[in-house]
Amino acid sequence: MRPVRAIPGAAEPAALRLGILGPLRVLRDDVPLDAGPRKQRLVLAVLLCNANAPVAVDSLIDALWEDGPPRTARKNLQVYVSALRNLLGATPAGPRIVHEMGGYVLAADEAELDWLQFERKVRDGRRLRRGGADGEPDGGAARALHEALVLWRGPVLEGMRDAAVIGRAAQRLEDGFLAAFEDWAELEVARGASLEVAERIAVVAQRHPVRERLRMTQMAALSQLGRRTEALAVFDELRRSLAGEFGLTPGPALVELHRSLLDDHESRVRLTPPRPAAGHLLPREAPGFSGREDQRRTLMETLARAGGRLTVITGPVGVGKTALAVSAAHRLHEHFPHGCHFVRLREENGTPRTPAQIMSRLLWSAGVPGGADRADPAETHAAWQRWLAGRRALIVIDDARRESEIRPLLPETGDSAVIVTARTALAGLGCCHRTTLPAFSGAEALALLRRIVGRRRIDGDEPSARRIVTAVGLLPLAVRVAGEKLALFDHMSLKDFLRRLEGARSPLDELAVGDVSVRARLAGAVADLPPSAAHALRRLGALPRSRFTLREAAGALEADEEAALRTLESLLEANVVAVPYAGTRVYEMPVLMHAYAWELASATEDAEERSPHPRTAGTEAGAGSGAGTGRPAATA
Repeated sequence: MRPVRAIPGAAEPAALRLGILGPLRVLRDDVPLDAGPRKQRLVLAVLLCNANAPVAVDSLIDALWEDGPPRTARKNLQVYVSALRNLLGATPAGPRIVHEMGGYVLAADEAELDWLQFERKVRDGRRLRRGGADGEPDGGAARALHEALVLWRGPVLEGMRDAAVIGRAAQRLEDGFLAAFEDWAELEVARGASLEVAERIAVVAQRHPVRERLRMTQMAALSQLGRRTEALAVFDELRRSLAGEFGLTPGPALVELHRSLLDDHESRVRLTPPRPAAGHLLPREAPGFSGREDQRRTLMETLARAGGRLTVITGPVGVGKTALAVSAAHRLHEHFPHGCHFVRLREENGTPRTPAQIMSRLLWSAGVPGGADRADPAETHAAWQRWLAGRRALIVIDDARRESEIRPLLPETGDSAVIVTARTALAGLGCCHRTTLPAFSGAEALALLRRIVGRRRIDGDEPSARRIVTAVGLLPLAVRVAGEKLALFDHMSLKDFLRRLEGARSPLDELAVGDVSVRARLAGAVADLPPSAAHALRRLGALPRSRFTLREAAGALEADEEAALRTLESLLEANVVAVPYAGTRVYEMPVLMHAYAWELASATEDAEERSPHPRTAGTEAGAGSGAGTGRPAATA
């Protein structure tokens, strides 16, 4: 669930109480209010799941009429929103529900909405835990987490989860509940399990039988209570479930606990939970993550196995490498009890981070004291390797350019695993699991566009939608930008956007929204190329088609075929050129990369025409307009 900003200045205690951690609930001065008919309650539920953030009108319509909205859908939605405004009243800052950015926003603070209060209490508990409060007599961390857990009244929005958008939000919240419950259970068991704690753990574990962290805590609790045989039975049940459902075996920490139970017939196991300083420090999973299910499943199975220590995800710029890595990491945290840690090798503006900055960020994430203060690179590297030894953590290293950036970060010992994302193949890393991401299939691209823009608009003009995703080369980043632009400008028809996309001087002119620009991302990828490769890319951009033969490439590069082949191999390794048919000498540049390379070629040609040795007037007239190439004019 996305982080939200509380509304400043709200009164405490608030007269209004809103609840979704169980059946939908609206109270004023502790008196239940009728939230209206089902569709009105659905609107309220969706807005509450996304409190303080805009929800697109089309998303609300999809939630209300999944089988196809009536012609009066927007008018009906306005009626429901108007009724909810009257029901909920206003905040001290203004209306409770406002319309902005093509959608509706419901304002609420922590005192009013239970899931906001839950998340704040969980943050407090984890902060106290990092500070060592669980060792204090009052058990401050465990108490804060317990206060968060008692806010749950049952399954999230029970009876309303048949609406897909609510089902997805409910699942995210319940994942957060389980993680918080496991934190609380570990703290209680570490302090000495009571029968009540063991019974609560057993109830939750029965609903989630393959969560390894929860099962490990259950085994430790049973052992402390002298119920060693039951603890061993829990392990056996988990082992059979993992093997039957996923073809996996329990993780090393569980195996070690099982061995200690077998070896020690007398003493009772005490659980010492892992406590990285900042827990699982991963970026938020991309909203509307779509496609890549097979690659994600393979990635998870590889990393969950013992020995699956290094995975490299490669592919062209904008293909979704980071999104896949983060999505898989979020689902693997149970297998890595010492945390999932994420580090970008570049700043937001593309500037490379220094090795010292990268290592300091990882040491801070791991909770190593003084990690950011070490000046000696050798000492910093040694501290990182000491922390990794004997631990099982997952490290996500994003946007690598060369092998030398990666090698110092790789675990030398221990059971930790690493995911690396890179545009280039990083072949020098040697033996590892490799995943190369292609562009989306047509169906995957259309599904992502539908998820962002809304089913009603896409299904209402599917031929235009298909042409849009094809025009952007089925590139996930470009599909997402096109979708966000259509969602923002909901007055624009798909046909109008397609006309702009195909009629622009360059398709890249239309592929920018907010501070996200596909052209800027492509420019960054080209800037990373060696000068000779970037020069070759500009020359290939002058070719009239994105697919070309070796002979055509040699002509554009003004080289013999042997030299052209070596140049193309360097571009293949950098993932700016591909071979669409194995065993052939036919090459292909992604559609949008070819559009950008054509812009570079045109800019070079324009510069040559302005040089002291201008070309003929006829050639000059053709430059900058794409004459003779059949391509739209480009922007320098």
